[in-house]
Amino acid sequence: MEKKIGQIIKEHVLAKNMAVTEFAKLIDVERSNVYNIFQRDSIDTALLKKIGQALDYDFFQDLLEEETIQRIVLKNKIGNTIYVPIQLSTEEIDKLNIKEMVLNNLIKKKQ
Repeated sequence: MEKKIGQIIKEHVLAKNMAVTEFAKLIDVERSNVYNIFQRDSIDTALLKKIGQALDYDFFQDLLEEETIQRIVLKNKIGNTIYVPIQLSTEEIDKLNIKEMVLNNLIKKKQ
């Protein structure tokens, strides 16, 4: 189960050994509102940015879906190259001498 954004924020406040009162002042909210933030599963982007600045952490990276992360990583690796999926028989894979690469990719996808 995915963690809620409020739980992630709470963990970072605790990791900084920051008192709730101090954190509340940094993000300009009442102390009671901090506990409300800790329970949230969604949050306003402007508030999340302010929280991130107060805790020196980019919370937006925690909200990215795995598929989006993979696309970013792939784009950074390949630049403007376009990859097209193709179907190859076992014999064709053997001829191209790429069997190990194909198997490694399949193993990574299952993990």
